[in-house]
Amino acid sequence: MFVTSTISDSHVRILPENLGKARVEAVTDQLEITYVDKVFPELGFIISIYEILSIEGGTIYPSDGGATFSVRFSVVVFRPYVGEVLIGRLEKSNSAGLKVTLDFFNDVFVPEHALQAPSEFDEQEQLWVWKIDGNEAYMELEEKVRFRVMAVRFPEEPNSLAQENDTHTDKPEGEEAPLPLGCAGNPFAPMIVEGDINADGLGCLSWWS
Repeated sequence: MFVTSTISDSHVRILPENLGKARVEAVTDQLEITYVDKVFPELGFIISIYEILSIEGGTIYPSDGGATFSVRFSVVVFRPYVGEVLIGRLEKSNSAGLKVTLDFFNDVFVPEHALQAPSEFDEQEQLWVWKIDGNEAYMELEEKVRFRVMAVRFPEEPNSLAQENDTHTDKPEGEEAPLPLGCAGNPFAPMIVEGDINADGLGCLSWWS
């Protein structure tokens, strides 16, 4: 689930007011602003700065006042592998599937075809229910859910025209559009984890306790 990766950045700029700090502290503070809690395509969601490996330079450009360093550092990254089993919390559901949160990362989506079979969406309760041996097992919001990673994707950000068209899409007042497949219910998610719960031991933890 978590891995370390090494990054090189030759344009780490320290503001003039921070030049009085120890160099490693000032550089680390700037790297946290630039990288932590952000998704970088094909890398993953960066959790923290793990280690500063090297700092070079300190160039001060005319009319700037700040100092620019070339830094090599390692980061802790959330990038689950396909087939990995994780536990999250059911945050949202509609006819398209489930949205699950890991608390530190929210864009986990379980599409309807990857739910326990046979499952049906209860329109009145707005919940999915697994129908098994004559019983109905509802997937209540806030329940802990065990899922298997099917895919990790890094979608391209839509252009402004596409976003505007999506914003003005007509739908009945008060009616929420289904979670778009692979978009985890957000207008744009830079990283999406798609999950599967159609196997023994997967789904709500309460089913298997």
